[in-house]
Amino acid sequence: MCREDSCETNIMIDPPPSHAPGKRASSTLPLLTGLIAIVAFFLGSAAISYENVSTLREATGRVGHTHAVIGALEDILSLMRDAETGQRGFVITGDAEYLEPYNAAITRIDTRVADVGRLTSDNADQQARMPALTDLVALKRKELGEILELRRNDGFEPARARLATDRGKAAMDALRKHVAVMQEEERALLKQRLAHAEDAFGTAVRSGLVSGLLGIFLALTAAWLIRRSALSAERQQWLQTGHALLGEKMMGDQRVTHLGENALRFLCEYLEAQAGAIFVEDGGSFHRAATYAVPASAGLPEHFTAGEGLLGQAVKDGRAFLVDDVPEGYLAIGSALGSARPRHLLVAPVRVDGVTNAVLELGFFHPVPKAAVELLERGSELIGVAVRSANSRSRIEELLEETQRQSEEVQAQSEELRVSNEELEEQSRALQKSQAQLEQQQAELEQTNVQLEEQTQLLESQKDGLIRAKQELETQARVVEQASRYKSD
Repeated sequence: MCREDSCETNIMIDPPPSHAPGKRASSTLPLLTGLIAIVAFFLGSAAISYENVSTLREATGRVGHTHAVIGALEDILSLMRDAETGQRGFVITGDAEYLEPYNAAITRIDTRVADVGRLTSDNADQQARMPALTDLVALKRKELGEILELRRNDGFEPARARLATDRGKAAMDALRKHVAVMQEEERALLKQRLAHAEDAFGTAVRSGLVSGLLGIFLALTAAWLIRRSALSAERQQWLQTGHALLGEKMMGDQRVTHLGENALRFLCEYLEAQAGAIFVEDGGSFHRAATYAVPASAGLPEHFTAGEGLLGQAVKDGRAFLVDDVPEGYLAIGSALGSARPRHLLVAPVRVDGVTNAVLELGFFHPVPKAAVELLERGSELIGVAVRSANSRSRIEELLEETQRQSEEVQAQSEELRVSNEELEEQSRALQKSQAQLEQQQAELEQTNVQLEEQTQLLESQKDGLIRAKQELETQARVVEQASRYKSD
């Protein structure tokens, strides 16, 4: 371009000698006009490009702002779920350690609600919904606090009875619905802003093409800058969309296995991975929770510990690994027609609060893009929180089932005691009846004894009479015998 300017300058400085000053002026005027037109064209193109880039940057910022609002609303629900989980754990066990997620959530919830209010200050509709959101959060907090006070002051049964009224569930459902309405509003704004960003991108591309031959270098440069900005925005949009969709896949009260299947299926489809597996921490080791497109004959381990193999090394180091030219014996991809090993492998630990509670292993036929690694890094805490919540829910369910089982055993024992008491009462009544009969028989025996004693005395008297009569007879016999002897003599 400078060479072209130099040539034009040389022409203007060194005209043919035959040209008169007027003609030189008349020939210089179109050149100056053309130069001015070219400069004006470049300035106009630069201004248009700048305007387009600013518009695109503003649209990208608004997209990020909308994602921030959606994320803050999702954080409110997540914090309330954590608070509810901690409260239920304390109600069931009475252990204050279960209140750690509750206290952490209650400490952050007001800040996140304030963040939503601040981020939506430019949206009148969302500002109109903020009082209801604040009231619903306060209502849920009040319900949680009242049940905790019941558990502390009155014990487990009153707190459990209060939980069984489903008042807390109704408050949580109302909060979910209200947050869903606000998120839907933000998604509608996101759609509009994305369309605006796409329009800005299209305008920028068209302005670059219209620049023509004279501004081809500037047009290409501007197009390259705009394209880079658009790709960056598209990448950020792709990352934010993936993060949001990943969060949606892990919403709700899911068990660890179901949660792992949903997260793994989404990541494999979104990142275009051909196979995958997820391992979840369980008592110091990691067990396989779910797989994707892995045949049964692949020989994946059921368990591993930190430092054991590539998966264990990722846990130990707390960082992701990219493996190219995967050797034999690693993750396999299978279908009805056969199986094959992937060419590239991505192993990423899932960490939350500095602790690894899950490991992802994804297999690719194509090289792993950096955006995939960045998405896993962004979603690591999200997956980790969901896994931790699922483990906590499973533990609480186990404790609740144990409590219910013990309650049923106590009820069964109470029933057995009641039957035993009834049997004892029946036996007591039978004993009382027997005792009455024995008392009556004893009275009859006493009366019989009296009669027998009287008869005995009578018999004794008769016996004495008989003895005296016998003695008299013996005396008379001796007298008769003596008289007979006298007579004989």
